[in-house]
Amino acid sequence: MQDLKFSAEVKSAPPKALLDYVKSLKTVPADDPRSFIQASSDEKMMAVIFEAANRYRGFNPKNVVLIGIGGSNLGALAIYSALKQKGAGEILFVDTIDSRNLERILGKIDKTSLIVIVSKSGTTAETIANAAAILDRFPGNKAVAITDAGSKLWRWAEKRGLEHLEIPKAVGGRFSTFTAVGLFPLAVAGIDIKKLIIGVKKATDVCLLEDSSQNPALVSALAIYENYKKGQTIYDLFIFEPDLEMIGKYCRQLIGESLGKDGKGITPTVSIGTADLHSVGQLYLGGPKDKFTTFLSVKNHGADFVIPNKTSIAELVPDLAEKKFSEALAATLNGVKAAYRKKDLPFSAIELAEISEGTIGAFLAMKMLETVYLGKLLNVNAFDQPAVESYKEETRKLLSK
Repeated sequence: MQDLKFSAEVKSAPPKALLDYVKSLKTVPADDPRSFIQASSDEKMMAVIFEAANRYRGFNPKNVVLIGIGGSNLGALAIYSALKQKGAGEILFVDTIDSRNLERILGKIDKTSLIVIVSKSGTTAETIANAAAILDRFPGNKAVAITDAGSKLWRWAEKRGLEHLEIPKAVGGRFSTFTAVGLFPLAVAGIDIKKLIIGVKKATDVCLLEDSSQNPALVSALAIYENYKKGQTIYDLFIFEPDLEMIGKYCRQLIGESLGKDGKGITPTVSIGTADLHSVGQLYLGGPKDKFTTFLSVKNHGADFVIPNKTSIAELVPDLAEKKFSEALAATLNGVKAAYRKKDLPFSAIELAEISEGTIGAFLAMKMLETVYLGKLLNVNAFDQPAVESYKEETRKLLSK
């Protein structure tokens, strides 16, 4: 893929069962949780999303208030955080029960703000609590519910004459970013979701190839799994681009919630270069060898700065003077990789051509399929989250008292 360069060392060939599984993903029925793969190609669904987003964008809302948590929120937040510098309108993310944060957000809402409530089940306690508080303060605002057809939230929206958009029933929350869950609020805010989807489709096609040498999601999954079996049970996404931090946290959810089952699991962490070289770099290079790392970087940063020497800064660090920031960053990243090699610490590397709708879409599509392949390798169901449901059940019991 031109948008994304990937490199990793894999010592063993992919098992035949995994290659057969890759082949099976090319034709997945709509009632299968793996059908998220085809979501971006569902022209009927996309037409509904585009029409609704254009209509609400036409009302010129001051901002979009996105109320959701986990998979109902994190994908949109990740994409928005990466792309908001491209002139997108404001999205206010309400994703936890926090009175002080809610009060700050309420101060940014006015009567034109669009309120979007996202809950696949339609009964997520945190989401419903925040929605109730915001709608109570702004009862006349336009509001849209995004949920499963027929859920309690769907019926509640119908009863009140509110617009409601459907989440494909078989698609789980963390895999629903490229449905109305993520695409609708992003489009209303001005993100070009058509370009985003083009990136998703290109990466999906490549990441479904049975030729493992050409399939970055498959190779990445194999590299992570090989090292997992050797005791590297922590998977660190080391991001050398601060604007992509929330992308890392979305990937953390993919790995953690999809694979942490049956006593198995890979612990995902997120590090930000270069800052975290000065917080956890010592641990990574000098501590236990229990981690597999993927370095994520960007080739073209757009604006660049030259480090001037007018103040004789070369007296402090001679080799920095007259260098570009991008050169200093590249030297640091390559230096880290060299240090990892000397310490025999396993890693892979991904370089995005730039930060754009296409590259972000491609990267997230790759990580989704990488997670699915890891689920197959670990022999766990990557699409449920039974332990999460246990905390929700206990919460409901306490609230009912």
